[in-house]
Amino acid sequence: MDIAELADLHIIDCHSHFGGEDLDAIDGMIEHQRAGGIDQTCVLISSFPGRSNANPEGLYAKAKHPSTVYLFPGLDYAAVARDVDHRLTYSLAEQVDRLAEVGCDGIKMLNGKPNYRKTSGLALDSVIYDEYFARLAERHFPVLWHVNDPEEFWDPEQAPEWAKGPGWLYDDSFPTKESIYGECERVLEKHPTLTIIFAHFYFLSDDLPRAAACLDRYPNVCFDLAPGIEMLHNFTKRPDEARGFFLKYQDRIIFGTDFAPGGLLSRIWVVRNFLETEEEFHVPTDERLFWPDHRTMMRGIALPEKVLKKIYADNFRRIVGPEPRKLDPRKVIQELDRLTALQDATGAPRNTARRVATRLCDENAEGGWTTPYVGRTL
Repeated sequence: MDIAELADLHIIDCHSHFGGEDLDAIDGMIEHQRAGGIDQTCVLISSFPGRSNANPEGLYAKAKHPSTVYLFPGLDYAAVARDVDHRLTYSLAEQVDRLAEVGCDGIKMLNGKPNYRKTSGLALDSVIYDEYFARLAERHFPVLWHVNDPEEFWDPEQAPEWAKGPGWLYDDSFPTKESIYGECERVLEKHPTLTIIFAHFYFLSDDLPRAAACLDRYPNVCFDLAPGIEMLHNFTKRPDEARGFFLKYQDRIIFGTDFAPGGLLSRIWVVRNFLETEEEFHVPTDERLFWPDHRTMMRGIALPEKVLKKIYADNFRRIVGPEPRKLDPRKVIQELDRLTALQDATGAPRNTARRVATRLCDENAEGGWTTPYVGRTL
């Protein structure tokens, strides 16, 4: 079915990305998502030890489109680095408080992706995270957490070529899929009131009984539907079981696309067409991160409209908030100033914090934004 013929429902994309040099790209990204039927989007900022995160770009996107953009920034891992002036950092737990006070809507974590788990050397249940997870639970501040990867990434014969370039083909030197699940689930046991959205269906689309057991055991956990196209192939192998799962756990599943600037409507269409129709269809061929269509055709599960409403928007609003939280301009500039000084001190290749702070103040002279210190004073 053509995307224009799909259901006219309010849709929130819980899983999109923004960052890079072109700050104006957020306008085109949102316009393109709207062409796919998406009304609001949650921008996720990925961060991991050893690299400056893109939180400034995310703050810009939210400030530019305050009624459209929810923001889940990344952690500032300079807090646990050894060679950093810690007068410029805050502990991971303190960051939860600061990001909430700035007006962010949650936090994105990428530390469960196997290559970052290996590189960082930090187990997901490391004591380094204890106070941080406790603070998240205390504040009921939601986390969208990428944990693991498709099982094919551990098999050189099945892994797609596009996964090999970024280092997503995993050999025996990487943590196993089961060891990463074990670390993650020890976190859930220790902090049972954490509010978690697991990205990409927690990579359990090929084991729906295990996915059901996870949701049954951890009532504050949800799964998002951002492809990994293997997810929809796995559902198609057992369409009746998949449809039954979606009906039973309709309050625990959240729509997402992994959209980013330059993204294609096919990324939105393929998930929506699967959810809304009974069609058999091929994987779109214009999306480079979709597997070549050498598997069986996909088959949609035609969910009822009341279920679609929950998956498309209601579940996200219940967990995160009915509308994006308002940014506090003064605290945004304070945070950008800190990041400006930190990026200068660590020799970041581009100081996006300074650029974003200056631009926000230039564009919002009448909106309560104050002139930034841009790193000169903290």
